[in-house]
Parts: sequence; structure tokens; C-alpha cells
Amino acid sequence: MQKVNGEIGVILEKSWDMGILWNKVGSYETIAELSQLIEEWYPWSVDEAELKELTEEFLENQYIDVDGEEIEIQRVGENQVYVKYRDYSAIDECDCLIYDKSKKNYLLGFSNTGWARIDGAIDLETGTVGYYNSIEDIYTPVGYLQDDDLDMLNGIIQSLDLSIDYECSVKREKELVA
Repeated sequence: MQKVNGEIGVILEKSWDMGILWNKVGSYETIAELSQLIEEWYPWSVDEAELKELTEEFLENQYIDVDGEEIEIQRVGENQVYVKYRDYSAIDECDCLIYDKSKKNYLLGFSNTGWARIDGAIDLETGTVGYYNSIEDIYTPVGYLQDDDLDMLNGIIQSLDLSIDYECSVKREKELVA
């Protein structure tokens, strides 16, 4: 897979690592470094005693379930720490639901560069992520999502019954080779 910059690159990297719901928060070599990572990513302030308890729980179970709520902190491999969001945060970055009238499918539009425009998209039919030219309605895929991420995004779209922000006939600049 080619190196892609911006939010498109972040989405592809996360999908091919642990999935787009997961954020890699860092590595640790010592228990003090682990405690620091847990304190940084735990959603509430904790005192020293609580932090020690959380660190021990993490070492024993290899994860921390935050009251069954929105996140889980988990160890992967020897010393990698990831945070998994269990809500719909996977589509928080998506600003626009685009309906492609020609293919009769949906794209999730987002800002790839941070500017206030739609210049990236996820094609929910093909499972690709790519550049979107919102002026000419041209989509150029650059990579594939993992199937689990695509299924999850399609499930979210169906369960939330989102309204369409924009209808057009999207031109595909190129197709990705599997």
C-alpha cells in the first residue's frame, strides 16, 4: 500500500492495524511509563491509588474496561497500548453523507487536509478510501478498508438512518486493483 498523507492515510493505517475504532497510544518499557499512558488516556482524573489499581488491573487482564462505557484500554503484543472507542466515533470525522445517483451508493465525505471542505471520502460500496473533488464530484480511491471496518461503517449508517447531505453523480477517476 502506498503512503498517503492526511486523514485518508490515518484511516487506512488504522484500518490495516487494529481497525478504525482503535487508536495506538504508545509503547511502554516500565510500569511507570505504562501508568503514564493509562493516566493520559483514562477518561476521568484518578488519584495515585486509583492509578496504581488501574495499572495492576491492566497488567493482570491486559485491558481496562471503562465501566462498560465508551472506551476500552488494551494491551497488544508485548508492550503496545491501544484505546478502542465503542461508540460511533468512527464517523465523527465524516462531515457529509454523499449519495451517488449513478451508482446508487453512498460515500462518507470528510476533510482530508483539515480545511473546511470535503476532499476525502469512503466509498461504502467498494470499501475504498480516497480523494474527493467536491467541485467536479470526482472520487479517486487510494486504498481499501478492512472488511470489518467496512461492515461496521455500513451498520452505523443503516442504524442511524442518516439524512443525505449531497446528491450527485460521482465520477470515478480510476479503480483500485485488488
